[in-house]
Parts: sequence; C-alpha cells; structure tokens
Amino acid sequence: MKWLLFIILGWSFAEATWGWTYHYSNNTMTWYMARKWCQEHFTDMVVIQNQTENDYIVSILPNRTNSPYYWIGLTKEHINETWKWVGNNSTWVGEHSWAENEPNNNHITAFCVEIYINSGQNRGKWNDENCAKNKSPVCYKAQCNDSSCVKGSCWETLNSTACLCTDGYEGDKCQTAVQCPPLPQPSNGNYSCSKEGQIFNSTCHFKCHLGFFMIGSSAVTCAANGHWTGPRPVCTSYKQALLAVAGCGALCSFFCICFCCIRHRKKKKRAQDRLVLHREPEDATSPPSDVNGGTSGNTLTP
Repeated sequence: MKWLLFIILGWSFAEATWGWTYHYSNNTMTWYMARKWCQEHFTDMVVIQNQTENDYIVSILPNRTNSPYYWIGLTKEHINETWKWVGNNSTWVGEHSWAENEPNNNHITAFCVEIYINSGQNRGKWNDENCAKNKSPVCYKAQCNDSSCVKGSCWETLNSTACLCTDGYEGDKCQTAVQCPPLPQPSNGNYSCSKEGQIFNSTCHFKCHLGFFMIGSSAVTCAANGHWTGPRPVCTSYKQALLAVAGCGALCSFFCICFCCIRHRKKKKRAQDRLVLHREPEDATSPPSDVNGGTSGNTLTP
C-alpha cells in the first residue's frame, strides 16, 4: 500500500516502496544543482529502468498546469551522443517515452531531460531541455547497502529488492555457500577436506592405507554448481593391481592372436584366389587331347 513519508526538511516528501524510495522538491533549480541536491539528501537523481517504473513515478508526482516540470536523471554531453542515465550508464528509452516531436534539441545545448506531469496528452512523456533551466528535481534513495548481500550484489527494482549471488552462493542474502553431496568414505583409504561441510571451494584430499595405492586424482573440489570435480579415486592393493594387469595382458594377447589368425586366413584365401585366376586362361587355350594322349584331329599320310 502506498504511503507518504514527509521528511524533516518540510519542502520535500517521499513515496515509499519495498525497493528504493522516490523523492522530489517543490523548489526549482538547474539540472546540475538538482542532481547535487539529490546526492546530498538521497542517493541520486531518479533513474527509470522500464515503462512500469515511469508510470509509477508519474502517479506519485503532483500535477502541474505548465512549466516548470521535473528533472530526471537522463542526460548526454554532446549532440551526437546516446542518452544515458546517471549512475549506471543505462541507455533504456521506451518506445513511447518521448513527447511528440521530441527530442528536438531546440536550444542546441538541450542535453538534459524533464518529464511532463500534467493532465494533457503528454502526461508522463519526456522532453529534452536546456540544462540551465530551473525545474524541480526527482530523486531516489537506495535501500541497498554494503550489508544487504553477503556474497553478491543488491539489485533494486520497483517494489522489490533482490540479491544477485556470485557463483557458489545462494540464499535471500547470498549468505549460504553451495554444498556438494557428502563424499563416501573410500574403501581402503580416507580423506580430509579444507572446509567443514564440504561446501563450495572446499577441496578434499584422499589417502590410501598402507599396502594400497591410489588410482585416479588424489583430490576433488566442490564446484559452484554443487558437484565434485572429477571422478573419485580408488585405493587398490598391489596384488589386485598385478592381477588386473595380468588379466588385461591376457585379454590383449587373446585378441591379438585372434586378430592375427583372422588376418592370416584372409591373406591365404586371397593368395589361393589369385592362383586360380592365373591358371584358368592357360587351360582354356590348350588343345583337347584324345583318349590315347595325343591331340585330336585328322592326320594325313603321304
């Protein structure tokens, strides 16, 4: 529910939300003086992040029938530059933010922006204006501070404040480190971790008992995604290792012998096929013989 907070200065009041608060003054001043006033009493001149926030600010500021209206924190230094918001250098400009035919840079140096708060068709629209003109400042006061988020950055939007956690942390204030699943005690060995609870950035080192040696990496680390890096090492005895090596060697030998036998058979088969192909033409060209072993045909006697 909206509520008005009148501050001690008397000539200004604030509209409070769950996130930051908005403030304005009835006194008029140049854009640069207006920003200085906002920085002295609050955080800075108002920064509008989207159309919803623009509409909200319009709804809490009192109407004025004509100029001077209100300064907002949108500016640039040169005519060819892009409009930027103070503080965060955001360049957000909505599709219908500017009043009709604006920005037109009528004053050549119209590098500051006012917002129309009236009952006309330009209500809530923006106009580029000479920074030396006197208008009322609109400011905001941030609710975020150094202690708002333990391991992250505080982000404020309309009616909300949230912590954007850095990798490896979670919770409403980013106060909790990501925890990895408990590591099982390895067979024939043990481990010790650099941090209790096996949390983010904790490294656990494995050691094997006497008579056993390690296969795999001797350390794993809890990553930001809540998983351990790499597979778990295994502790094995020298006897088991020798049996494994012997078994692996026997298996390799078996496959090698099978491969060689198959290759030899294929080679022998190809040699036989070549021999058959070589003999067939000779048989086809030789003359047929008779039953007595001679060649067939008529013999002429003199």
